[in-house]
Amino acid sequence: MLEQAIEINDPILGFIGVTELEKRVIDSEPYQRLRRIKQLSGGHFVYPTAEHTRFGHCLGAMHLASRLGEKLLPHLGLGDDDLQEVRVASLLHDIGHGPFSHVFEEVLLEHRGMNHEDMTEWIIEESVVGDLLSDFGIVPSRVADLVRGRRKKKVDAVLAGIVAGQIDADKMDYLVRDSFYCGVNYGLIDQDRLLDNVEIGEDYAMEFSLATRGTLEAFLVARYEMFMNVYYHKTVRSVEVMLVKLMTAANDVLQLVDFGSPEEFLKLDDISVVSRIRKVDPSESAEAAEALEMVRRLDSRVLYKPAFEKILYTGDKFVSKLLTKRKVRETIEEEIAEEAHVPREEVIVDVPTLPSVPHNPHQEDPMEIYIFEIVEGEKKRRNLSELSNIAEMMKGYLDVIRVYTHAKYRRRVERAARAVFKGVPASAEIHM
Repeated sequence: MLEQAIEINDPILGFIGVTELEKRVIDSEPYQRLRRIKQLSGGHFVYPTAEHTRFGHCLGAMHLASRLGEKLLPHLGLGDDDLQEVRVASLLHDIGHGPFSHVFEEVLLEHRGMNHEDMTEWIIEESVVGDLLSDFGIVPSRVADLVRGRRKKKVDAVLAGIVAGQIDADKMDYLVRDSFYCGVNYGLIDQDRLLDNVEIGEDYAMEFSLATRGTLEAFLVARYEMFMNVYYHKTVRSVEVMLVKLMTAANDVLQLVDFGSPEEFLKLDDISVVSRIRKVDPSESAEAAEALEMVRRLDSRVLYKPAFEKILYTGDKFVSKLLTKRKVRETIEEEIAEEAHVPREEVIVDVPTLPSVPHNPHQEDPMEIYIFEIVEGEKKRRNLSELSNIAEMMKGYLDVIRVYTHAKYRRRVERAARAVFKGVPASAEIHM
C-alpha cells in the first residue's frame, strides 16, 4: 500500500490520497498551470457552471487509476512501484494540453504536426516534471509510454490500458465530472460496478463480468449522450470554432506555436493567450484585426449560428474521418460560399475529430469491449456486441457535420449547404 502524504477533497470522488511524489508533482509549475486550462473550452457559454479545469480531472483520473491498479496488479505479481507509475501517468496524462484544451490542438497540429499527447511526453521527459520523477526513482520515459498507451512488455496491456485504454480511468472520470459541472445527468455511470467487475484475460486484455453488461451499455450511452449534448452541442462548438479562428489568427501575430522548449510552451494558458491578444494592434495586419474581432464577439456572446446539420453514422472509418481533413473542408466551404454568394471566411464546416465511442487502437477490433462469462466452470470471453444490440449499434463511427455562419447569412448558407451536401457518401446511413 502506497503511503499517503496528504488527502485532497474532491466533490466527485471524495478524499483522494496523494503520495509524496504526487504532491511534489502537483505543486510544480507545470501541473499548477492546469488550473488555468478549462476542461471544456466552450462549455461554460452554454452550461454556466462548467468552469472546471484539467487540474481537478487529472486528480480524479489518478484516483480511479489507483483503484483499477489495486484490483488488477496483484494478479500480475506487480506491486507498489508499478502502481505508483500508473498513478503518476494518469496524474500527468493531460499536462500537455494547450490553451482551451483540444481547441489549441487544432492549431498545433496544423503548424507543428503535434498533438497534446506529444506535448505531454515532451513535458514529462524534458521539464522539471521529469526531474521530480527521477528523484523518486521513476524513469520519465516509462511514464510517457504509459500515457501514450505504448506496450513494451506483456503486462503493459494492463498498465497502459488503465491509463489509456478501452474503458480507462480518464473516461470514467470525465464523464461523471463533466456531467456534474454542467448540471446534466447524461454521463452518470456506475464507476464502482465497473471497477469491481474487471479482470485480466489470458492475453492480458481487460475484460468485464457478464453481470456488468447493463453497466457497460450505460457507459456507451453516456459517452454518446455527452458527445451529442455537451461536447458537440451546437453552441459549444460555435464557441470552439471561434476560438480556433481566434488562435489561428493570433498565431500569425504572436507566434503561439513557435516555442522551443517545454518552459516556453507552459507559459501558454487560457488567460495568458487572451490577455496577449487584447494588447494586439488591429492595424498591424488582417490577422491581428480578426483575432481581436473574435475576442470582441466572444466577450459580447455574438456567436456564429448553425445553418445546417447532418448526423452521419457509419462503420467505415474512412468515411468517418474524410471530412476531418482540412483541405476537404475548405473545398466544401468554398463551394457553399460561392453557392450562397457570401464571403468565403463567413462559412465554416465543422466536424468532430474523434469517434463518439471508446476505442483502443491496440485491439484487433478497436471499437469492441470484452466481457466474460463462466460456462461449466470455465471462463469464456465474448464481445459485448454479441450480446448487446446497444453495443453493436455503438460500434459505428459518428460524425455531426455542421455549417456555421454569421447570423445575417444564415438563410442563404442553409440553402447552399443543403444543395452541396446532397453528395454525402452513399455508404453512410444519414439521419436528418
